[in-house]
Amino acid sequence: MMLILAIVLGWADKFIFEPGRIPACVQEKLPEGRICLETISTRYKNRVVWVDARSQSDFELNHLMLPDNRMFPIRKGPELQQMIDAAVGRLLEAAERQECIVVFCTGECTAAEEIAAELRELGIIEAPIHVLEGGWEVLKASGMSAD
Repeated sequence: MMLILAIVLGWADKFIFEPGRIPACVQEKLPEGRICLETISTRYKNRVVWVDARSQSDFELNHLMLPDNRMFPIRKGPELQQMIDAAVGRLLEAAERQECIVVFCTGECTAAEEIAAELRELGIIEAPIHVLEGGWEVLKASGMSAD
């Protein structure tokens, strides 16, 4: 009977619970420029300026509960330069405040990498610019979302 219970629990874990589980993030295994949420809290003590690179519709559905000066939507498209212009003053201040800039999007999207590259290419932002490993899903699981 115990063997059957162990098999059923193992099957349930593998096929029901594991697919929705967010894998542990190991900073040392990530490529340069990417960062774990846990690393943000230990290395930067949560001193972060967040850049939301998700689509406008995703942003409207749910977003981070942060003051306006700590979170900026910047996404690819015709308004990209306007969004960068609106945020650049605060992004420039991040280094003085010993903050980092963390860009995120949903799942495996490439928008966060592209926006982070755009910000780095400006050549004027001195604060570290990272892409959040796991993106929006990690933030949502951590309880930081407003939904």
